[in-house]
Amino acid sequence: MPEAQPSALAVWARSVWPGGDPGPLTAEAITPDGSIRRFLRLVANDSSLVAMANPDNPPENRAWLGLARHLGALGLPVARVVAVDLAGGRFLMEDLGRASLQQMALAAGDDQETLARLYEPVLAMLALMQSSAGRDLDASLCFDGLRLDGQFLFAREAGYFLTQFVTGACGLGPETWPANLVEELRELAHLAGRARPEGFTHRDFQSRNLIHQDGRVGLVDFQGGRLGPAQYDLASLVHDPYVDLPWELRQRLVERYLAIRASLGGLDPERFMAGWPYVALSRLMQALGAYAFLCREKGKTHFAPYVAPALATLRRLAAAPELASFPALGRLLELLPLNPPTAALRPREDNAA
Repeated sequence: MPEAQPSALAVWARSVWPGGDPGPLTAEAITPDGSIRRFLRLVANDSSLVAMANPDNPPENRAWLGLARHLGALGLPVARVVAVDLAGGRFLMEDLGRASLQQMALAAGDDQETLARLYEPVLAMLALMQSSAGRDLDASLCFDGLRLDGQFLFAREAGYFLTQFVTGACGLGPETWPANLVEELRELAHLAGRARPEGFTHRDFQSRNLIHQDGRVGLVDFQGGRLGPAQYDLASLVHDPYVDLPWELRQRLVERYLAIRASLGGLDPERFMAGWPYVALSRLMQALGAYAFLCREKGKTHFAPYVAPALATLRRLAAAPELASFPALGRLLELLPLNPPTAALRPREDNAA
């Protein structure tokens, strides 16, 4: 909604506006998802730009700016940065549009042909990013680690799932876990981390981080990018709880991605699919851990409706024949409620304020 009084961010944006003072300026807050960053859409006459403020996280800011330049130089659809105050954590950038892929996909309903057309340019962009952005990547830009390897995936995805979702939201402490569960999840993370090919991984490549405006796509929230298994971002997209696509369309999108990616070289489809189940499971566990954390610790309860579709997808993936060697995970999923009660995802009392 428009701001009643110009904020410091809007005042700064006016001072660095390309071409000088833009005249009357309307500032509209853009609500972030799980981020603490602040965004404003600034409209002057027929032009609009987006201002971002993130004053308390210099490493993340350096990563965001460096990756914006790296990805943009490759022709990928990220916002062009027009002004920077790195010391103050302020950025002014191109406005990619208001509509997200999530909004467009939900509006399409069950029309799979319309959905397939919506996802086609997204798959093409993903294939290009994964085939090109990992080359000559400056490791110093990856502020939270260079690779999605097995150790990272176990600690930050499987472990996150256990502590935040299984124990925190569902109340199942370690004493209730099936025997050998932790060992299984460690092996699962190891297999996911070894999946190939490796490429640039956005790490949150889902419909709310993809602008879809007038047939054009745009990519945001890429500051956590690093090297990792190519399966990861595709799993984020097709098993996205924000849209919950029909299962047959998910399979179709995977096949279409493989065709596009293979045309760019460097992909063995059989090897890709060999690593797919492990990486997809890891991504769903990360999402459930994140939803529980954001609801319970940060009071962002608008994430609660996405728990049920994420858990349903995780159960279906874990039931695949190729995962029969992970019986403890299957038993754990049987213990979890089909849909955790709303109370379990309310902010904790000590965080409610």
